[in-house]
Parts: sequence; C-alpha cells; structure tokens
Amino acid sequence: MTRPGNRQWQRIVACAGIALAVMALASAPARSSDVGLRVGYFFDSEALSIGMGMLTPLDNEGEWFFNPNLELGFGDRRNLAALNGDFHYDFDTSSDAAVWVGAGPALLITDPQYAHGDNDVDPALNMFLGVGAKTGTYRPFAQLKGVLSDNSEAALAVGIRF
Repeated sequence: MTRPGNRQWQRIVACAGIALAVMALASAPARSSDVGLRVGYFFDSEALSIGMGMLTPLDNEGEWFFNPNLELGFGDRRNLAALNGDFHYDFDTSSDAAVWVGAGPALLITDPQYAHGDNDVDPALNMFLGVGAKTGTYRPFAQLKGVLSDNSEAALAVGIRF
C-alpha cells in the first residue's frame, strides 16, 4: 500500500483515463470492441461515479469478454478511482437480454476527504453480475459489483454501450 499525494493521485487518474480512451478509440475502427459509458454509486464511499470501458469478445461464440474500464467516484466521505481489468461470461439466453457474471483484477485509489494527502492505492478483486441488451446500436446495461480490497466497496452501475 502506497500513499501518493493529491497531485500524484490526480496524475494517476488522468493517465489511466487517457490510456483507456486511447485503447477505446483505437479499437473503434475494428468494431470487434464496443465502447461504453456508465454512471453509478459506490455504497461504502457514498460516492456517485462516472466511467467508461471497452468490451472485447474473447471467443467466436460471444460467451467470454474482456472489459477493461475506469470509474471515478466523487463522494462526501471520500473520492475514488477504480482501474479495472474485468473478464465476464455471458450465459446462453434465448432472449434479447444478456446475463453475465465476472471477475477481474483492479487497482482502487481512494482519497479520503480532508485527509491532506493521505491516499491509498490498493490492489483489489472485482466480482460482479450484470444484465444488458444483446443487440442494437445503443445497448443499455446494469451491473452490481463487489470490490474486495483494504477499502472494499459495493457498487451499482448503469450504462450504455455503442
């Protein structure tokens, strides 16, 4: 566990956001990957969040996916950033809705309010389940997630993929 200062925390978040945006834009011409935007809530931090991610199929059957994403949470108790390398499995459903479960490594950066530079950077493990539209130009989704780390979290997010 390291404790970067506020400026260093801001640089980490900015660099991660830029890297994720570059990955998402680079994958857009191939259209094998989809970009997604999300809003959510981190319950333990009492933080509203915004985020973006990229969804890339890992097989030809459309069952396994890689979903790297970045979430920034802004709350009264603390701010946080989550850099996630999520993988998930889509269950075979006969409907237009996809249902998935997944897990993945994460880096959770917390910035307690009024801590004056006392930030934490912790490795974490995400475990989640979700539901979303399988087809269409714009596909809404919802996901419930648990983040296991020194600063464990529970989060709910809704978003759209395109």
